[in-house]
Amino acid sequence: MNTSPDNRSALKGWLRQRLTEGERPREEWRELWEATWDQILATPVHELLDANTVKALAERLIDAELVTELSRPVVSNVASELRKDEQPIDRFLPPEAHEKLQEALARPGLVHPDWVRAMFRGEAAEAVLNDALYRALQEFSTLLPRLMVKISPVGRFGVLGSAGAFAEKLIEELEKRIEPEIKSFLHDGSERILARAAEFTIAKIDDPASIEFRSNFISFVLSKSPAFLLEAADDELIGDMGVIVELSARHVAEMPELKASVRAWIDRAMAYSRGKTLGEALELESMDLRPPIDALADATWPVFTTMLASPLTRSWMDRILDELIDEYERIGA
Repeated sequence: MNTSPDNRSALKGWLRQRLTEGERPREEWRELWEATWDQILATPVHELLDANTVKALAERLIDAELVTELSRPVVSNVASELRKDEQPIDRFLPPEAHEKLQEALARPGLVHPDWVRAMFRGEAAEAVLNDALYRALQEFSTLLPRLMVKISPVGRFGVLGSAGAFAEKLIEELEKRIEPEIKSFLHDGSERILARAAEFTIAKIDDPASIEFRSNFISFVLSKSPAFLLEAADDELIGDMGVIVELSARHVAEMPELKASVRAWIDRAMAYSRGKTLGEALELESMDLRPPIDALADATWPVFTTMLASPLTRSWMDRILDELIDEYERIGA
């Protein structure tokens, strides 16, 4: 028995229609999704995954060229979208979450002392301190000589004539002598002052005032929109950030220790899963948790039908059907 070319062509057309047209194929597609989920969860992990193939896939995914190509456009697109967002960030936090956040911020020991010490260390901190203290001490130094002269006999009785002129000269001389002392004090003692300020802050880090400070700061950030927080991020800055992320991503992807860590993690995961089904390994057996099968089936149905309509897939299906017919005829002969 030989099947004619016309009949073969008709069978091929019927198969394509059977797989893609009408409600029946679509419902069967949904059923396949559900059955596949159950089957995969009940299958031992070692039958689904091989450590060597998973490692090979992981190394391809962290390939330096691939990571580099993906990193910059991701930064650019995300930043561009965030700059358009005028809504406050705290809209994503319901009242219950905001309450939990405030409790977390009030937790003792939340801020590590080294963070505080780092803020009070370095040339930038010294420059700010020196400027602030210099201005304060300079203003105080103009008051101190006048106060001293005021309480002296010259200040009490010599407000007129040569005594008044002498008082002004005395004030000027005192101010001139005090200013170098201020600069010398700041030059020699700023680092010591900063260290003491850091330790004082650490000692008070969990006091009500400090907790209120960090709570207010976080609340301020959350009350602002992404557009506000990125107001200074123009196209040039975003471009620079993209370059930074791209270079960093390439650097990380090329780090031998990263690949070694990934391989070690895969080995640990496979060792943990030995003798277990996927559901047991993921600890889903005791949970009534299922993916949205209907939504997944609906979302992937157009992809499935498009794939079947592609010339390569149609050619493959035609060959399979021809082989099936040939085998059927061989058995029947």
